[in-house]
Amino acid sequence: MPGRPLRLAIASPDQTVEEGLRTMLTARSDRVVVVASGEADVVLHDADHPGAEDIDELLRRTGAVGWVPLRGGVDQILAMVEAAAGVGRSEHGHVGLSDREKQVLALIAQGLTNQEIADRVFVSINSVKTYIRSAYRKIGVGSRSQAVAWGLRNGVIPPSE
Repeated sequence: MPGRPLRLAIASPDQTVEEGLRTMLTARSDRVVVVASGEADVVLHDADHPGAEDIDELLRRTGAVGWVPLRGGVDQILAMVEAAAGVGRSEHGHVGLSDREKQVLALIAQGLTNQEIADRVFVSINSVKTYIRSAYRKIGVGSRSQAVAWGLRNGVIPPSE
């Protein structure tokens, strides 16, 4: 999406949250523009709020390529939005993922459980969970399937032969 700011839809049943974010993100209009309706590149989703809209329906309706959780400061939100859209990567192209986080994502793509990953890389299951949470936060996803799709799109996970 070079040449234009990313289109961001904010999905929160709390109007105050939506208006506050819209105001804060106005200062970053070179990177992101909040859209009220229509097509968006990425959705900022308030999944923890009671009454939050179903994410799959929201993505279908907006045509967005991904979503990020509504949490963190403006800079963190922008980084997650850009990662979900496939822009703003580090010089290595992987939004600052550590080698271990990339390794864990690749093992997730192979269908391994957290315990199997822990056994394979010789770390505790709690360490695996920490790597997964950290990677998900950096790439702006919330599930294994979203992480695998992101990894395939961004070259972290090689396509299966």
